[in-house]
Amino acid sequence: MPVFISKIINDRTLWITSFLLVLMLIFGSVEIQDIDFQTIGALFSLMILIGLFEKEGLLKYIAVIIIKKCQTTRQVQLTVFLLVFFGAMLLTNDVAILTFIPIFIVIAQKINIKPVLPIILLTIFANLGSSVTPFGNPQNIFLANYYHLGAGTFFKMALPLGALSLTFLLLSGYLFKSTPLENLTLTVPDIRVKQTILLLIGSVIVLAGLLHLLPIFVSLITSIILTIIINYNNFVTVDYGIIILFVELFLIVGGLSRVPMIVSLFKKLTTTELGAFASGVGLSQVISNVPAAVLLSAFTDHMYAVYLGVSIGGLGTIIASLANLLAWRQYQQQTDHQSLAFPLKLMLVNLIFLVIFVLIGVGLLMISH
Repeated sequence: MPVFISKIINDRTLWITSFLLVLMLIFGSVEIQDIDFQTIGALFSLMILIGLFEKEGLLKYIAVIIIKKCQTTRQVQLTVFLLVFFGAMLLTNDVAILTFIPIFIVIAQKINIKPVLPIILLTIFANLGSSVTPFGNPQNIFLANYYHLGAGTFFKMALPLGALSLTFLLLSGYLFKSTPLENLTLTVPDIRVKQTILLLIGSVIVLAGLLHLLPIFVSLITSIILTIIINYNNFVTVDYGIIILFVELFLIVGGLSRVPMIVSLFKKLTTTELGAFASGVGLSQVISNVPAAVLLSAFTDHMYAVYLGVSIGGLGTIIASLANLLAWRQYQQQTDHQSLAFPLKLMLVNLIFLVIFVLIGVGLLMISH
């Protein structure tokens, strides 16, 4: 079975949205113009590009080179957190988790440290780092397109949260002992130089489209051409489930926006900035932050509050961000530990960070006036 079909079949979020869409088709009103094709094009081009980066192993190559220069266990853990944080900005939180959890588990075994808390923090910082750029996660791509945000506007909105997140990342290093490393031997993966150079050049064009500096169809065509030249098999492994998820979400939200009772409810909830922020945080805990962003945007113009709500709302429950579920799955696969101990600890630490960052979010909203 092709990888992309397997991903779609096993995506439980997609099961739920498909069921809701069927209900909407039967009982509601769905229109093709509800689909934001600009966002779909941006997501599709990014998914193709991300697939190429994974296959070429460039992020893994850079990580191993940097980690080999560390001299203490604390330096290793902080370095991985920083790589995850900045890697998520460029290549999404999902890719950062897929890349660095396997690397970190290998490192943890070599230097004899317990991996659970570092992996939990790694997941948190992947979510927070991805909130800083308009292409760091799917909800940011959507919000940037929906509210017509230029790069300058988005970064002005995102940098305060990013700076505070980075401060917590640096402070987290003090949770761990600083033991000198004797011999940390890691195998540097091979990279194909010509293909990597071509990929980096093409990425500039793709990202220019995502930042609204070029038409989005230019990004999409560029990513398709890159795949044809560099690795044609990338078309088979692209996560098409995210594209289908967004198409379904647009249709569902479009249908809901024509139900008077739903419109009245969400307009009341999001009348104020604080209400929109609280709704973003709360909805993310039960339906995850991607659907929450799409749903709330249909009912409010409080763009900054929605952005903060769904970005901070990715912390908390195991389903608040799909990256949390991905981290759990990666931990199971890499360690063969199938108990519920890891997800419960993941959720506990996430909830602690959620409380802290909700207070930060309220503060940022107050300062923004």
